[in-house]
Amino acid sequence: MDGRQARSHRTRAAVAEAMLDCIEDGLLRPSAKQVAERAGVSTRAVFRHFDNMEALLEEAAELQIERVVSQLPPLVTAGPLDRRIDALILHSVRRNEITGPVRRAALLSEPFSNVIRTRYAWMRATARRQVRSALAPELNALSEAERSDRIVGLRALLSPSFWDELRRHDKLSVAAASRVLRSAVQALLRP
Repeated sequence: MDGRQARSHRTRAAVAEAMLDCIEDGLLRPSAKQVAERAGVSTRAVFRHFDNMEALLEEAAELQIERVVSQLPPLVTAGPLDRRIDALILHSVRRNEITGPVRRAALLSEPFSNVIRTRYAWMRATARRQVRSALAPELNALSEAERSDRIVGLRALLSPSFWDELRRHDKLSVAAASRVLRSAVQALLRP
């Protein structure tokens, strides 16, 4: 990469970082001007690197995924059930705590943004795969219909929406909300 390309790459990354930083700081739908100011570039530079705000949002979504994935504890897919449940809950709790501000802002734009709808569908599918993987022995012992119902229920329990209910609306601490999740997951796995 030559010097000009490297600068262009840095500016593009700075603009995407600035978009996420604006959202994390409470600007739920930051304008190009606000993002540009945060990145230390002109508004024109924002649109030189991104065709529109949706393209910037897509880049910011990729960056957010990278940020989050690098901070998540591993899932445990073998060993005692209690250990696998604890790891699944810890993984979900960490993800939900990290993504909260950005997720709440993204929900405002979801009806108007194909990028956000696509990312949410990807996240739900990923959560289903994680549930299936972490709890495979217990889920495979069920009939197909029961297994399908349990996976849907487990994914909903571990979702950011349910986590928000526990943390923001019920005002539970992380430890208390985690205990609620653990009890609910155990209850759903009972025959």
